[in-house]
Amino acid sequence: MLIELVAAVALGFAAAGVALLARRAIPALPRFTVPAAAGLAMIGFGIWSEYTWYERTSATLPDGIEVTSAPAESAFWRPWSYVAPLVVRFMAVDLASARRNEALPGQVMVEVYVIARHGPRARVPVLLDCQGHRRADIADGLDFGSDGSVAESDWRRVAPDDPLLATVCRTS
Repeated sequence: MLIELVAAVALGFAAAGVALLARRAIPALPRFTVPAAAGLAMIGFGIWSEYTWYERTSATLPDGIEVTSAPAESAFWRPWSYVAPLVVRFMAVDLASARRNEALPGQVMVEVYVIARHGPRARVPVLLDCQGHRRADIADGLDFGSDGSVAESDWRRVAPDDPLLATVCRTS
């Protein structure tokens, strides 16, 4: 975030410099042209940065990690987002490190990453039951049986079209 602030200020100075040169070349330009150019450049950079964050971040994910959901959101402090909502967080799953238990076919353990624009990244190990349409977050401290099964009370039902379940079960 600090790098983006420095980039926005540098872009503001650059735009102010261009506007100052334009004012010298065209004396009829009003005096507010220089600060207006700086402000517009910084606001434009901020909006560009917000709207391209998801594409730039998801493009850097290593092979084997697939985005499962990226909901677009609107907020009142970004009135333009009601016209064009933007992605400020997304969820990805590491399919390359998926683990299966031979004794329990249809169950897959994966690492799920929750990545937010202005927040910490979280890594949550999740156990998915592809046939039973359920999930159990291992971070909650599950009780495993001797065969690797999970107690029935630790499972949560999910819709068959849940993006995480659909992505993981498609590959298994």
